Amino acid sequence: MSDEYVVRWFREDDLPAYVEGLNKVLYDEYDERVFDWKLRRAPFSLGFTSVAVVEHVPTGAPVAFNPFMPLEVRVDGEVFMALQGVDGFVDEAHRRRGLFQRTITFMAEEMRGRSPELLFSFNLVEAAEAAHKADSELVYDVDKCLLGREGFAGLTRRGGSELEPIDTETYHSLYTAWAETSGLIHVHRTTPYLRWRVDENPVREVMPYRLVSGGVPRGYVVVDEVTEGGVNQLTIDDYTPGLLGDTLPEAVACLYELHPDADVMEIDAVHGGRLEEAASELGFAATPWLTVIMKAINNTRQEEGEVYRGPLRLSDVNNWHLTPSDIY
Repeated sequence: MSDEYVVRWFREDDLPAYVEGLNKVLYDEYDERVFDWKLRRAPFSLGFTSVAVVEHVPTGAPVAFNPFMPLEVRVDGEVFMALQGVDGFVDEAHRRRGLFQRTITFMAEEMRGRSPELLFSFNLVEAAEAAHKADSELVYDVDKCLLGREGFAGLTRRGGSELEPIDTETYHSLYTAWAETSGLIHVHRTTPYLRWRVDENPVREVMPYRLVSGGVPRGYVVVDEVTEGGVNQLTIDDYTPGLLGDTLPEAVACLYELHPDADVMEIDAVHGGRLEEAASELGFAATPWLTVIMKAINNTRQEEGEVYRGPLRLSDVNNWHLTPSDIY
């Protein structure tokens, strides 16, 4: 089998096969415009299109793809480079041959001695096990929490809560206010990064708000709205850490006033965490969705199922602030 496949980096002539394959297995309307935004124009870069490709030697056809999107991660004022696995797949005729694992191994070998320190990814259950076989650690689960219109339409605002629309620069300033004092690990939300993710997003309309309760600013809430299959879905993308655990009823009531056409509201939350608990109390139904994986690359290490950067345990979910906005 090893002679039948080779792993290499992406070439421009791979794009048609990649787009066609993604639209078979993950998307309905993925196109070069989305590829350009996500993997060519992202604000953090390794200087090349970092998509690992498995080529079937006998035919010369690309049969598996695993993009590794560069991101900056911030903790205690320090910033380091990480990679997130996004939109990977193996052609159906070539599955169960370890090709996905080989893309991860290839990436780790290629990145040795370079800037990325960590791989993390939000994997569907079937892909998570393949990543684990490639020496990634399975660190925690994310559930999808959904609430239909009948659940949130009857909610009323309490305590004078309101959501004020804000621009990307204000969103960045609110993020910076907590990031400068927080010790939580999180994706570094620079101004260019937020402009790219919010203002330039070709797929979803992303809308940031400031949550004010009783005249006091509490933090920010960011949502996106999209219609798929005739259903208008409103997703809570990002928020100040801890904010929604205490204010979710008010936030949901405000969001319904601002988005009265929403048919369903979505919150993605750590399994068993405070946000999922608050969502459950409101009637959100939770179902298993993703497993977060992590793999040490440079300046990091794995010991007994955990991932460390110096003394910091990167694989401890309590050390992180990860939101749906970080899932690509």
